[in-house]
Amino acid sequence: MPGVPSGRGCDNCRKSKKKVGSDDPTADGPTPRYCDEAKPVCTRCARRGIECVGAGEKRYKFMEEGPAIARKRAAKSQANPVERKEVVRRVSVNPTNSAALLGQRLVAAVKPQTSLRYNLAWAFGGYLALIPRRLGINEALDAATDALVTAHQTFSSCKEITVPSLTKYSRALGALTRCLDNPRTASTTETLCAVNVLLLVQHILGPADWRWTGHAEGAAKILKARRSFAPRDRFEQILLMSLRGPVLFEGLFNPRIELTQEEWKELVVNELDANTPEGDMLLNLSQIRDILGRVKTNPDGLAGLLILQAEMRSLYTKTRKTCDVLRTELDLIENPGEKNPANPYGLPPTWLHALTQRSYGLAITIAMYMHYALVVMRAMDPETAADVNHLAFELISIAENAIQYRPFGAGYVIVGLIAAMMTVQNPSLRILLQSWFDDYRSDFNMPDLVKLGERENFDLLDPFGSREWPEGLAETEEHALYDPFLLEAPTAPEYEIPLVG
Repeated sequence: MPGVPSGRGCDNCRKSKKKVGSDDPTADGPTPRYCDEAKPVCTRCARRGIECVGAGEKRYKFMEEGPAIARKRAAKSQANPVERKEVVRRVSVNPTNSAALLGQRLVAAVKPQTSLRYNLAWAFGGYLALIPRRLGINEALDAATDALVTAHQTFSSCKEITVPSLTKYSRALGALTRCLDNPRTASTTETLCAVNVLLLVQHILGPADWRWTGHAEGAAKILKARRSFAPRDRFEQILLMSLRGPVLFEGLFNPRIELTQEEWKELVVNELDANTPEGDMLLNLSQIRDILGRVKTNPDGLAGLLILQAEMRSLYTKTRKTCDVLRTELDLIENPGEKNPANPYGLPPTWLHALTQRSYGLAITIAMYMHYALVVMRAMDPETAADVNHLAFELISIAENAIQYRPFGAGYVIVGLIAAMMTVQNPSLRILLQSWFDDYRSDFNMPDLVKLGERENFDLLDPFGSREWPEGLAETEEHALYDPFLLEAPTAPEYEIPLVG
């Protein structure tokens, strides 16, 4: 029963018999005459707002090889030996390898041909393109990847949370629990990668509230249990570039992420972007919590406070310079002249614009956090207050120009708008920020953000506030996974799972 290719149209189009030469009489306007196999959603399914499954996937049809077919194939093979080799090559394909099929589904969501609006690798990190070669050796990574591609596909089709998405996310949590319970897999690269992938799934499905998911906290505990935050190989180096951002931002508010300043630096500093504007601004961000913590325990009174205020002002000044550098680069791209913008990676114009715009938006967001820190440290001045209004208008400009990259390609705008609303005092400007925030919030499942629960998180940054770090935080399923006792795994080489590919 040899397998032969049986078309690549999605399941809905195949059921509707939408092949070449057919048309859709129910469509409101021009529509493809067949499944165009677009990823992650074909055009017919996108127009109807339904889940698109199977577009572009190779299927196999198994046929009984009766006597007549066998004689015909034998004669054909004898007549043309070259064609006989081709038949053998086709039959050798194994369509039942689940890891290979899962890898194909992930590749479709991260390949350069996929639009920036839905491209997972562009929005969340290039390490995703390296995951397929690591599938099949770690249960947690396999389950997390399956949950990611399912959530991404259903979200791209209809922007709704489906039962299969939630079911696979639940299975992935169970698989992660089992890997964390096993000392041989608890601190491996694949398990750490699975945690980061589940962060993306949680982002797509939507957080239960505007607190923390538990996965960034879990990643920090895995790294801490390994007694080293340094990457073990090239893959981890690329992985940590994407993981450090969520850990940094959540670490500002989540008291469960307990890292020393040296550990923060070890997590953030990465030779892939060392001495670049992006690397510098993340390094500055990693110092905010340490400074606020020292303000809280300051034993030197006013003199000590003035020193710490000066440290925070210095960080703010450095980050503002980074903002200016990125603003200049963005101007060169949006208003080309005689001088060509820097493009060290040789990116297409659209990708270069989106990348520079995102870097500038994140730099503004970090500057907003630092401005808020200056406020709670009682170190504000009129000049800085005026500057933050300017940055807020710049963020609104980014929100306007990033519409073409929504939803995934502009997801960072939401974080910036939240920081701006918590920082800006001008009532009219706050109303404008709120309107853009409400618009962007509709891209993802974030209903609880209407309550502006993020105000409670920002209040935690105030070292002089009457509220302390909350004790006895409600345990969630995600928090329960990352028990430090379970993560204490030997670090000897024999416990490292061999890598594939």
